[in-house]
Amino acid sequence: MQMVFLVNRAKVFKFRIVFLIGFACISIYFSNVNAAGLIDSTIASGNNFYMQREYDRAEEQYYRVLELGYESGDLYYNLGNVYYKQEKLAKAILYYEKALLLKPGDEDIKQNLTLANSRIVDQIDVIPDFFLKRWVKVIRSLFSADQWAILALVLFIMSLLSFTIYQLSRGTTVKNAGFSAGFILLILSGISIMLVFARVQNIRKHDKAIIMIPSVNARSSPDEQSTNVFVLHEGTKVQITDSVQTWKEIRIANGNKGWVTEDALEAI
Repeated sequence: MQMVFLVNRAKVFKFRIVFLIGFACISIYFSNVNAAGLIDSTIASGNNFYMQREYDRAEEQYYRVLELGYESGDLYYNLGNVYYKQEKLAKAILYYEKALLLKPGDEDIKQNLTLANSRIVDQIDVIPDFFLKRWVKVIRSLFSADQWAILALVLFIMSLLSFTIYQLSRGTTVKNAGFSAGFILLILSGISIMLVFARVQNIRKHDKAIIMIPSVNARSSPDEQSTNVFVLHEGTKVQITDSVQTWKEIRIANGNKGWVTEDALEAI
């Protein structure tokens, strides 16, 4: 009798565990559905305000979405457009750059970013990258991280199918073709995986920034008393190369370096 009682208690305990896990999964699912619905409705509200040229209210709606923890290339693009319409070029460029990180192949983002950059004060000549580095950047920017990951998975599955054909086929020609195709597809899958990590690293490292104040003197060292080496104006894109307390060492497109305070810029 005692053994039967213990077995029944164990069954009841397992049932409770399964019930709690199921309840938690259902709760998470419906909370995600509700959050997605709120995000969609808030973005739609922002879009309506934008179409009505109520740019301040559109900005508020888009920021509400960011506060919910959601981000996307389209959302950043919308914010860039809002700021461009408000003549806030530095913020417009910042959010176009953020959008381009998430949607590197989007022609609308590239076009609007080019237009905004054409209107800022600093038009700095760019030092061209070494051709191999330039090719890698071009290839990396063809797709987003998610798209590269999907391509890597598809190529890997195709390589497995090719190796399966190699294993099952009896004809020499088919076996050689299956092995060669599988090997090439496996290499391409590995390259795609590397490009996934490259895209993610490019998004997360935050080493690019936009000057956000009307003008700033870049100094020779992280010290207010040091020599001014050049002047930058709002909207200029820089690369952060070092940091000392509240100072950031930056490099501009022509290769020149200087130090500015961190409140002068905002990371992309």
